[in-house]
Amino acid sequence: MPHSDDPNMLLLSLQKLSLQKISEATPHPEEGADVLTEEELLLTAQPTAMFLLDDAGRIRRVAGAWEEVTDLHPDDAVGLPLSTLLRLPNTRYPEGILTFEGSCDDAMLRSQHGPRRVRVVWNRSGRFVAGHLERLDVSARGTYEAELINQELTRELDEAVYCLGMSLDSWQSSHVERMVGLATRLAEALAFTPEQVKAVRWGAALHDVGKSRVPPEILWKNGALTPEEFEVMLHHPTWGLEIVEKMSFLPADVPAAVLHHHERYDGTGYPSGLAGETIPLTARIVAIADVFDALTSVRSYKPAWSYQAATEHLIAGAGAQFDPWLVRVFVLDVLGFAHLAGRLDALNLN
Repeated sequence: MPHSDDPNMLLLSLQKLSLQKISEATPHPEEGADVLTEEELLLTAQPTAMFLLDDAGRIRRVAGAWEEVTDLHPDDAVGLPLSTLLRLPNTRYPEGILTFEGSCDDAMLRSQHGPRRVRVVWNRSGRFVAGHLERLDVSARGTYEAELINQELTRELDEAVYCLGMSLDSWQSSHVERMVGLATRLAEALAFTPEQVKAVRWGAALHDVGKSRVPPEILWKNGALTPEEFEVMLHHPTWGLEIVEKMSFLPADVPAAVLHHHERYDGTGYPSGLAGETIPLTARIVAIADVFDALTSVRSYKPAWSYQAATEHLIAGAGAQFDPWLVRVFVLDVLGFAHLAGRLDALNLN
C-alpha cells in the first residue's frame, strides 16, 4: 500500500479490493438530482463502516455504512478515540489497532443497542490508520460462537478423561501419560482424522481404568501373581468397559480400546479371543503403546528394557501378539528406527 498523508487517498486505497467488486457502470442521475462525485458514490456503496484515525487513535473521518454498522451518526464520531467504541481482545494490547496492520474477527463494538461482535481490519500509513468494521451476521456469529463453545467443551472433556485415566496413583499416571503420547503419535503417523486421533488418545488414557476395581494387594504386589490373582487381574478390561460405557460422550472406539487392548493378533488374547482385524483398530494401537511403555519402564518385578530390546520384542511379536503393519509404522515413524526398514519389510503384512 503506498504511503500517503492524504486522508481521502488513504480511505480509498484501503478499500481497493472491495471497490473492484463494484460495477464500473453507474446509472445516470435523474435531471435535477444531486450529483455525487465518483469517490463519494463508491464510498456510499460500501457495506462496511470505514474510518480514518490520527496517530493518537482519534477518528478523523468515517464513510461507507458507518451509521448502519455502529448506530452512531458520523458527526458524533469525529474526534472520538476509536477505543471508546471498539474493544479488542486483551491479547491485542497494548498496541491494539495502532499497529502497522492487522485484522480481528472477535472485536466488540459498543452501540446504543448493546455490544455486538464485529470484524475490524486496519492498516497504518504515515500518520494515519485507515480501516473498516463489519458486522458478523447472525448465522456467522452463531457458528463462530458455537465453535468456541465446542472447542472449550472438547478441552474440558479431554482434561476430564485424562484425569480419570491417571487416577490410580503416581506410577500409573506416568505410564498413562507416556503411552498416550506414543499412541497419539502412531495415530497421527497413520494419517487419522482429528476425531480418530481423539478416540485413540482417550482410549489410551482410559485403557486401564478397570484396574481401579482390582484389590490393591493384587494390583501393587511385588513379584509374580498367583494363578488366582492373575485370574482377578484378567477382569480389568471388562470392569473398565462397565465404567466407560456410562460416558455417552465417548466415541465408540474408546470403549472398544478399553475392552480389547489385551487381545492378541493370533486370537489367543483376552477377554474375547478376537483375532486379526476383528480386533478394533484403536485397541491394536493402544496394545502396542501399552506394551512398549511397560517394557521400557521399571516395574516391581523387572528393570526397564532399552528401546532397542523393546523394539525387538515388538518385531518378534508381529503377527502373533501385534498387528504387523502397525508394528512397522510404530518402529519406523514413531520411534524413527529407519535402519530396521529391511527387517520390517520382510514381515507378513497381508
